[in-house]
Amino acid sequence: MRRVLISLATLIAIVAVLTALNLLRFWQINGESGTFSMAPSLPPCNGQVLVEGFTYRFRDPHRGEIVMFHATGSIGAAIQPDSSGKLQINKRVIGIPGDTVAGRSRRVYVNGRKADDIPTEPFSAVHLGAKEYFVMGDNRSVSYDSREFGPVPRGAIYARAILNVWPLGRVGVPRYNKRSTPPGRLCVR
Repeated sequence: MRRVLISLATLIAIVAVLTALNLLRFWQINGESGTFSMAPSLPPCNGQVLVEGFTYRFRDPHRGEIVMFHATGSIGAAIQPDSSGKLQINKRVIGIPGDTVAGRSRRVYVNGRKADDIPTEPFSAVHLGAKEYFVMGDNRSVSYDSREFGPVPRGAIYARAILNVWPLGRVGVPRYNKRSTPPGRLCVR
C-alpha cells in the first residue's frame, strides 16, 4: 500500500509541477494546425510541438533556433510581431542583432556569408538593430516572415521549439537541414 501511495504522490507532484510550468509559460504544447511554413522541420497539418520559455529568461535567442513570438493580425493575412499580441508564431532565427541579412542568387546571406542552401527568392538587405531578429520559415516559398513584416523585436520572442511530439512518427528534436528543398504547400485549408 505504501508503494502505491508513493507512486500516486509522485504522479500528483509531477502533474502539479508541469501545470505550474505551463501557467508560467515555461513550457507548452503548441499545435501546428494548418501551417506549413516550418516544414519539414516541424510537422505540418495538426502536428504538435513542445516549446519552452525558461531559457530565454537567461539568454537571448541564437541563430538557427526555432522561436515562438507574439504577433497581432491573423494567420493567412498580415501579421505584425508585438509583445502584446494574441497570435503565437514560430519561425527560425536567421539574423541576430547587428547582422545584415539579404537574399540574392536564390540564397540567404548573413553578413555576406551564405546562411544555408534553402532556395529563397531575392529580397533587399536588412540591417538589424539592437534587440531585433530576422526570422524565416524553412519552407521559404510559402512562409510569411521577416521578409514581409520586418524584424521581430526581442520583447515579442517568448519561447523556443525543442521537441516534435505529434504525430508519433515525427517525435524528436526539430532539425535544421541547411540543404533541404522546401516541400511547398502541404495542407488543405
